[in-house]
Amino acid sequence: MAPLVHPRAQEDRVLMPDVQPSQSEVLESLVTLRDGTVRYQRVAPDADPSLLILVLNKDSRSWSSDFRSTSRSFYDFLDLLASTSLDLSTVSLGIRTASSEQFRTMQVAVDRLPFARVVIYHQEDTSEGAVYENRHNPQVQLARRSGLAKLRNRLMLSALQDEDYIFWLDADVVELSPEIVPTMLKHSASVTNAGIITAMCHQNEMNNYDKNAWELDSPELLGPLPDAEREAAVAKLVATRVFVPELIEGTNDSAIVPLDSVGGTILLIRADLVRQGLTFPHYNIVGTTWGHAGWIGVETEGLCYAARELEGGGCYVLGGSHHARHTDWG
Repeated sequence: MAPLVHPRAQEDRVLMPDVQPSQSEVLESLVTLRDGTVRYQRVAPDADPSLLILVLNKDSRSWSSDFRSTSRSFYDFLDLLASTSLDLSTVSLGIRTASSEQFRTMQVAVDRLPFARVVIYHQEDTSEGAVYENRHNPQVQLARRSGLAKLRNRLMLSALQDEDYIFWLDADVVELSPEIVPTMLKHSASVTNAGIITAMCHQNEMNNYDKNAWELDSPELLGPLPDAEREAAVAKLVATRVFVPELIEGTNDSAIVPLDSVGGTILLIRADLVRQGLTFPHYNIVGTTWGHAGWIGVETEGLCYAARELEGGGCYVLGGSHHARHTDWG
């Protein structure tokens, strides 16, 4: 019987010829994994990255549009990364996309920047969660965010190698304040418990875009709750939680402020937390019992709760003028 030939085998031979590469050659590979996901990887010579940047992409619409740029693309996102003052030769970039067109575009585009390692995963949309246009509808938030948590975990656990930090950035972030990422890294390296750090996110006409970042202001919600009180507890938390603009008011650029929940628009995670077992909860983790799901805490809103017993598992937000700006449409 003739040996089975992988459908991508010919492409793999083109990208990774059967010869010993020299020390100066970039190594590229294109393979189809057992679950059908196609993985492209590009590794620079002597790569030793310390930071892994992660982004989820559905299709070309994920880059959204903005009053300053009506048609954004992956190239705009790369320009944003180049503006961070990071040494990209110490950075890995990990992407997961559901678009074959974007997958091809990304493979070409990443060649323009000197990343230590790039890994891009392509798998067709499995319709987990809500459709893009309905993503802010409260009735579909749990399903949508459960799907997002699963996608985040698949990308994070697949892409992470020996990096020290993971930096999540939404595809539709259009602007970062100067030195925001180095400042996050500095705080996480110097503050033992600061394993998870986010920053203020706004739109051009919305002061607080990411309302998943907050501090709890109702101590009675910290303890066990009878099933009959869960709905009221959610309402009380929503009414009393303190959002980032109020928490950082009056602080300076060197401050960090504790949080009980974070958003995922811009988020730094110490990689050691993931190696200890931290993932994004795909269900409401707070108040979960053997017989019942919890009452809050899916995806990023449950991350701090899940990390609280891990070494270095504290959550914080940058103070002062540090911020990310989200696109105005999309």
